[in-house]
Amino acid sequence: MVVLEKVCGNIYLVRGDGNGRFPHSFSVLILDERNVLVDSGCGIEHLKEIRREWRVDLVINSHTHPDHSAGNWVFEDVPIYVPREGFATSGRLQALAERFVEPNITEYWINFVKENMNIKECIPTVSYSEGDVFRFGETTLVALHTPGHTSDHYCFYEPHERVLLSFDYDFTPFGPWYGHRESSIDETRRSIERIRSLKPRIVVSGHKGIVRENIEGEFNKFLGRIDERETRILKLLEEGKTIDQLVEEAPIYGSFPYAEPLLRYWEKVMIEKHLEELMRRGIVRKVGLKYVAVTR
Repeated sequence: MVVLEKVCGNIYLVRGDGNGRFPHSFSVLILDERNVLVDSGCGIEHLKEIRREWRVDLVINSHTHPDHSAGNWVFEDVPIYVPREGFATSGRLQALAERFVEPNITEYWINFVKENMNIKECIPTVSYSEGDVFRFGETTLVALHTPGHTSDHYCFYEPHERVLLSFDYDFTPFGPWYGHRESSIDETRRSIERIRSLKPRIVVSGHKGIVRENIEGEFNKFLGRIDERETRILKLLEEGKTIDQLVEEAPIYGSFPYAEPLLRYWEKVMIEKHLEELMRRGIVRKVGLKYVAVTR
C-alpha cells in the first residue's frame, strides 16, 4: 500500500521501500491540475500502485543516480524530464556505470543496481535546466542546479509555499556525499549555501523525509560533517599514510557492510577529494606514496 504524507498544498511525500534509505529514496507526488511524480526510487510496487491510483502526467528526476530514477520504466509512456547535464547518460546503464565508477567495477555496479533497485533501461524524453519553471496548477517548481553531489544534481523550490525539495542534500547523519570523479566538495558547499539562502519553510529530503523544525540548524549540522571528516583524515596523517591505508581506516563510511567494492571505491574518491583540498591549503603534503599532515 502506498503511504502518502502531506507536505502542504498538493505536495505529498511517498514513503516507500526502506523508508528512504539507500538503495531507495523517497519520491514526491504532486496531485494538481497535472499529476507529477518527482523521482522514482521509492520501490517498483509502490510506483505501480501510484500508476493504478492516479493518472501521472509526467515524471521528473532530480538527478541520474539510480536510487532516484530506477522506476522510470514504470512510466515509460509519459514524458520523463531529467537534468540537461545528465541527459546523455540517463537511463543507459553502461553509460551510467562508466560515468559513476572505475572500469574494473562497472559490471559489479550494473548488477548491484539491477538486483537491489529493479532498474531497467528507460531513455528520458525531455531535459530541463537551471531556472526552468514547472507549473502544474496551484503548484510551481523552480529548477535549481546544485552540483557537487553529482554534476547534474538539481533541487526544486516551490516559491508560494517556500518548500524546498532538496533530494540528496538530505540532512542525514552520514552527511554530504561526493564520491564520483565529477563530484566536488567546493561545489557541494556552494550548492548547500545557495539553497540555505532561500530560507525554506519546509525541506523535503530524498532520504530523511519532511523537515519542518530547526532547518537552519540542520543545514549547519549537514555542512559540519565535511569539516568533521577533514579533522579525522588529518589525525590519521600525523605519521603519514598511503591512500590505500586511509581507505582501510574508512574515515568516511566507518566500515563496508555491503557492496564492498563500491563502498571502498566511493571511500577512496571522497578521501582523495579531501586530500586535494588539504594539499591546496598547504595543510597536507605528499611524500612518496604517503600523505603527511604539515606541522606548523
